[in-house]
Amino acid sequence: MTTEDIISSEAIEIEDEFVYSELQSQLQREILEVTFTKVNGEKRIMNCTLMEGILPSNPTEEAKKEAKKKINEDVLSVWDVDASGWRSFRIRNVTRVRHHALQGGFMNA
Repeated sequence: MTTEDIISSEAIEIEDEFVYSELQSQLQREILEVTFTKVNGEKRIMNCTLMEGILPSNPTEEAKKEAKKKINEDVLSVWDVDASGWRSFRIRNVTRVRHHALQGGFMNA
């Protein structure tokens, strides 16, 4: 199963740890469009990545503190390429993951 298999469902019944590592790994290789439900119930679509070439070269103090924290596999911190800032979302609230349209010139549904 890959992150493209997460298309639409409020109740995704798969192991969070597996999804976390898959999504993290894919984000380290490319920009993804991630759709999720925010804690307040709003739907959010975010273009994000963990690619070293896109992440800021000078980590902020906040990012340095985050790196020292114990990893919470319920929440994934990513770089929002549109807002140029760090954002996070709960893995269980992800409803869709797609390749970014600017990568490869196509968009998977």
